Amino acid sequence: STLVLYFRQLALVLFLSYNSIFQSAFAQEETKSDKNEKVSFPAAVIDMKLVLAKSSAFMTLQKEIQKLEKGYKEEIKNEKDLLNKEKEKILAQKSVLSAEEFKEKEDKFRQNVNKTQGKVEKIRRELESTMAKGMQIIQKEAVKHMKEIAKKEGYLLVFDANTTVISADRINISNIVVEKLNKSLPKIQVEKKKEKKVD
Repeated sequence: STLVLYFRQLALVLFLSYNSIFQSAFAQEETKSDKNEKVSFPAAVIDMKLVLAKSSAFMTLQKEIQKLEKGYKEEIKNEKDLLNKEKEKILAQKSVLSAEEFKEKEDKFRQNVNKTQGKVEKIRRELESTMAKGMQIIQKEAVKHMKEIAKKEGYLLVFDANTTVISADRINISNIVVEKLNKSLPKIQVEKKKEKKVD
């Protein structure tokens, strides 16, 4: 799915190639006294699925998509009802129409059916595109906050919690990102594309 595709690429969202600094950080920690309970680890984890689930922007995006989908369904239902009436009308006229006249009406009806089917496919693509664009906006904003937190706390690496086994909850920055994300991007609004009129 679209969501899985986006977040698979976040297995290593933030990777800085500072191997010497990374190794140095570990060396310093190993020389610290065992009495020091607070161990500084230059890496953190983030659960992007959790961030998404708690994102108010994603919730509004879903509602907006569902709203658009509902409107489109009503629109397509009306067109299908008209097609059914047109079909019944043609069949009722079959006995009084010549073979040529009937074929002409039948061909026109098929064209209308194909037009409606094309419209349904176009709507599907538009909904997927709208969802993808909304997801990109949310993802970009989340990554921005994630980088800011990593820089402030001195994390050199940020791993995806769904693909990394780390038991230390204190280096999981998911909820912090959610809090900042919901403040900077509380909602997303999407608009239905207007049909271009063809003269």
